[in-house]
Amino acid sequence: EWKDVTGRAIEAEILGVEQGNAVVVNANKQRISLPLIKLSPADQEWVKQWSKDKSALQLFPLPLWPQTVQQPEVRVTGGAQKGVGFVFNSPHYEFRCDAEVSSSVMNAFATAAEGTLRLVYSLPIAFPSLEGKTYSARILQSQEAYARAGGPEGSGGVFISSMSGDGILLVPFSSLGIEQFLGRNTKGADFSATVLVHEMVHQATGELLPLMPRWVSEGLAEYAANTIYRNGVFYTGERDRILALRQRLESYDKLTRNAQPVFASPSNKAPVNSSAPVMDSWVIRPSELLNKSESAWKTDVNTSAAAIQVHRLYLSSMFLVHYYLHLADNGDARRIRLYFQELNKASTYFRTRGKSGSLPDELLKQKGLTMDEAQDVFLKQLYSPSELAALDADFKARFNALGFRF
Repeated sequence: EWKDVTGRAIEAEILGVEQGNAVVVNANKQRISLPLIKLSPADQEWVKQWSKDKSALQLFPLPLWPQTVQQPEVRVTGGAQKGVGFVFNSPHYEFRCDAEVSSSVMNAFATAAEGTLRLVYSLPIAFPSLEGKTYSARILQSQEAYARAGGPEGSGGVFISSMSGDGILLVPFSSLGIEQFLGRNTKGADFSATVLVHEMVHQATGELLPLMPRWVSEGLAEYAANTIYRNGVFYTGERDRILALRQRLESYDKLTRNAQPVFASPSNKAPVNSSAPVMDSWVIRPSELLNKSESAWKTDVNTSAAAIQVHRLYLSSMFLVHYYLHLADNGDARRIRLYFQELNKASTYFRTRGKSGSLPDELLKQKGLTMDEAQDVFLKQLYSPSELAALDADFKARFNALGFRF
């Protein structure tokens, strides 16, 4: 029997402790999170004793993965504003457009945006609180306007962040499939929210970005952007996840073989005109990916070979994040959950100037660490340098068992 400080009681069995909650399951098999600070003193002490001899990894309950993440259609408010353009609002977003767009387009964007937040926060890992947050996105009619606003050359979308986690998302019409029809900007045949979803994941995790290497941030964004999405529903079941990975490989393979522009990420538009490698060889070994420098990720490339290499980094990152979420640790995602838990504590520490949250002891003891060195401190929750050969082998074995030929 669990009681809170007001005396209310429920009967449930403990599954674990995560993000300041006792995670329990009741007689109806409902999973409930009980905030520790709201439990009765006796129950807080009971949880403390239950946790005493367990490691941080052992404390995690088994993850709960939904089969779908559904976002009801969002109907935006707002419209033309003098001297500003067109401003539309949804519960967590403010969209600014420099040209008029149809309400159906804006509703679709807002539904994808709010759905992306639902998707990210459905993952069994810690992210900064959404409470009171409003994100900013600018949707620009031309590539020239996009460039003037700060969009990098050769990109199709960008999230410009700051150390505080604030920032703005920029994306041009061309990346979203918006086209003119009878004098109106509306959905074209190529209408897609993929770029928005990718950049919105960066935006939702903005407070963590300085603490993450590129393979984590881009892999997570690609993971979400390539989750099958239709009309406000993300399909997240195991079968759908594997299908999404296969479709991603096949689309890149087809584009390259047809000498069409290949996107190393939703942001890269460098054309690739060389013969394609075997499809599954797009994905490189984790040990190779983890040792890539920041300069290897530059998307403003002009040669086919360079574009392919950048493309492989984004694709490989998506597969590695998928591995840590769904295949590593017998599918329990324990290491990546601990990793993000530590990132979240650290981002809270920085945001509150040390009043809340915490830093790993290694960061507190060592002064003058570079950002790469600080990121490596957190990455120790995922792997150590001595484990890279074993990581490569397990990564290959797990995906081979799913039918991938790595």
